[in-house]
Amino acid sequence: MKLLFLSFAFFYSFSFAQNSNLQMGDYYYALRAENSHGNMANSKNAKEAIKYYALALKNPKEREEAAWKLLRAYYYLGCFSMPETKDREIFFGKAKKEGKAFLMEFPKNSEIAYWYSIDLALWAITVSPLKAFYAGTIKETREIAQKLIAEEKNGDSISAARGYQIMGRAHQKIPRVIVALNWIKKDSAEYYFKKSLELNPQDLATRLFLAEYYKETGRRREAEALLAPALKRKPRPEEYLEDERNLIRMRSLLSGP
Repeated sequence: MKLLFLSFAFFYSFSFAQNSNLQMGDYYYALRAENSHGNMANSKNAKEAIKYYALALKNPKEREEAAWKLLRAYYYLGCFSMPETKDREIFFGKAKKEGKAFLMEFPKNSEIAYWYSIDLALWAITVSPLKAFYAGTIKETREIAQKLIAEEKNGDSISAARGYQIMGRAHQKIPRVIVALNWIKKDSAEYYFKKSLELNPQDLATRLFLAEYYKETGRRREAEALLAPALKRKPRPEEYLEDERNLIRMRSLLSGP
């Protein structure tokens, strides 16, 4: 594994002196799983990536790309290097604020929209449901999902798959409240997850979410059939911890009652 991370380092950088802040951020982000234990990462490289992406924001030519990569690095650091809930609430609160500003600045950028929605959802998890609701988190997340789904007509299948995934997760996890959230329907989750997998069949997270839905609705055999091919795979080197965590959750889902 160490050789893999060194190869990433070689790929992203021949000479630090010649690299821009954006390239330096990419270099450290590629090394984000170095020295990880279990499915938790050492925070050093992710923090370095965040530092350089933040510096890259000052360059008008790099700002838009640096914005979404910064939001992505926030997600990674918060999910894989912060075990304390209190720390994550403050951290994702910051990511939420910055993400909203980036989306207002670059409203047509699908990567910014997606990673902002992820950080927004992660912030919502750390606070009370009422606080998240009154902050408009659910409404905003739905709007972003619809925006991403609309990209399908432009040939952007990855953005559309992400939008369908977000909608599926909303229908699966958010309680239906008459008037306020009357659009929520638990049985709609299957439709959205299937649409997401049609567009991006390699996404382990969507496969896991659909399997969770099957198990929640008493369809264990369908969950097993869905996960069996995925469990034969190894984590991708470029998405090592992300895949490893999903595979751990898949095995746990199938081993439970």
